[in-house]
Amino acid sequence: MPNRKLINQLIQLQELAVARIQKKVAMPNAPLDALEQNIALLGADLPPRIKTHLNQLLQKHPEAVVPIVDGHCMGCGMGLSKSLINEIQHAEEIYRCLHCTRYLYIPSEIVAREHASRKYGEKQQIGIARFSTQPLMISSLEGHTPEEVLGQICSRMQQQGFVENAGQLLDLALQREAIISTAVDSGMAFPHVRGVEGGGLAMALGVHKKGIHFGGPGRTLSRLFFFMVIPTATSAFYLKLIAGLSQTFRNKEAREALLAAEGEEELWNALVRQTRHVIQ
Repeated sequence: MPNRKLINQLIQLQELAVARIQKKVAMPNAPLDALEQNIALLGADLPPRIKTHLNQLLQKHPEAVVPIVDGHCMGCGMGLSKSLINEIQHAEEIYRCLHCTRYLYIPSEIVAREHASRKYGEKQQIGIARFSTQPLMISSLEGHTPEEVLGQICSRMQQQGFVENAGQLLDLALQREAIISTAVDSGMAFPHVRGVEGGGLAMALGVHKKGIHFGGPGRTLSRLFFFMVIPTATSAFYLKLIAGLSQTFRNKEAREALLAAEGEEELWNALVRQTRHVIQ
């Protein structure tokens, strides 16, 4: 695609902007100088009109650059004509949605997943259960590298039917980590893949008892991995969920409750118990 380089640049800028919000939430007193410098350097050669509009969008939405999936803008849901999609696919320039004005792109790959739907009469979930479930708990991760640890979480998400291809999900998660690490202080990390359409926001929790180097501040070891797959439309919920988890697990006793859990059931019960007053 002729405009792919520019689209990739905008997506990376978007990820850095979201990382800035996440860092402010997870580490309120952490310096942002290096992150701000990366944003400035990456955006330095953008055409002024594109840069201005991107910044305006990011002030309103977490997602300023969105994929086209099944003929629809994933930012606002507006249907797009086949002729317009064909133009976007072969254009030298980038296009904006006529309705929400977000920048559009056709993804090179789409993470396949089942469309989650609540059955009639089924009790509506509350709290953290809106986003996760006991089978997505892993109380004893193994391995020594980000690829090994995230690979286990992605495999669990595939086993439980949240995605169809764990390898594809892992590749996208590692690509996201390559932009900037999602690890924060206190031994936590929030790896994620955005733009996973179909179904809702889903979160798995993995615990590595010893911890691994995951790119966190200094030589911090990451032990708690809150892994999320995020449809474009739920990006705002993602930021609220990050805020709730960060607020809860900045407390050492809350983190210790997760680290001490043995088995899926104990870990799930600890997660529900620790977050019940913060995540509604």
